[in-house]
Amino acid sequence: MLKRLLAGFAGAVLCLAVGDVAHADGPLTPGVPVSPRDNKPVADISVVSGPGGVTIYISFVAQTPGRDGTPGTIGTISTTTGPKCTSSPMNIGNASVAWLREGLAAHPDTTPWSVSCDNGYFGIAWVPTTAPGTPAVVVGPPLAAVDPVAIAAEILGIVPLPPIRVGANPSVGLVAMPSWFWIDGYDGRRLSGSRAVGLVVVEVEIWPANYHWSFGDGAVLDTLSVGRAYPVESDIRHTYEQSSLRAGGSFTTQLDISFAAQFRVNGGAWQPLAPVVQTYSRAYPVQQLQSVLTASR
Repeated sequence: MLKRLLAGFAGAVLCLAVGDVAHADGPLTPGVPVSPRDNKPVADISVVSGPGGVTIYISFVAQTPGRDGTPGTIGTISTTTGPKCTSSPMNIGNASVAWLREGLAAHPDTTPWSVSCDNGYFGIAWVPTTAPGTPAVVVGPPLAAVDPVAIAAEILGIVPLPPIRVGANPSVGLVAMPSWFWIDGYDGRRLSGSRAVGLVVVEVEIWPANYHWSFGDGAVLDTLSVGRAYPVESDIRHTYEQSSLRAGGSFTTQLDISFAAQFRVNGGAWQPLAPVVQTYSRAYPVQQLQSVLTASR
């Protein structure tokens, strides 16, 4: 199952382009030189495309100049302490502008998006023209800065699944009488978790997309219901037409739960993961009632 999960995750992130960043005290115009502000962080823009859309990552590095007897320092600003940034598509009607012409040549099949932050920073991100919707803007390094396979391998640990069991009533089924089934230990709620890897915070959510029941005699049922525990009448039921004697004494009642999954990085856009499938089963004996004639005196 984990291999299937990794297959849906590995390679889902691809760094497409790096934007040009400017920073100044006054208003900014693309292509116009500006005077950098002293002692301000340096920013780097990366455009990352995944199966769920495009995310613009802005990595700010704070630089503190040294003084007499004190060395300077360099440190990456995390998403929790960094500025808030937004993006919007730029009007490229005048393609004769030098910076635009050079940018489109360096980043084919893209559109320039302006990225503005509340601390005055401004930059250009080259976003694929096929990107669906508005890209999310995340302060922090892209997921490619860490090992995506390692993150994927931890997903099941981030979202532990509950101790699910298959409930049944009666405990021994009877031919031609309906048996009730339900999911014991789980009510169908959405499960979530998060984990920080350096400056990258990964949030994961999973939720049931389908419950597939196999009753062991060839009959199956797909539903979104978890059923109801006895003594309440369950909406998941099955009537066996023969005993389980020929099946070795019991039928194997199996439940396959398909969990849809998604993740996001540093509060960015949600991106899908491959479904997680978990299987649960129980042996379910079914007996045949037989009438016995007795002689009357």
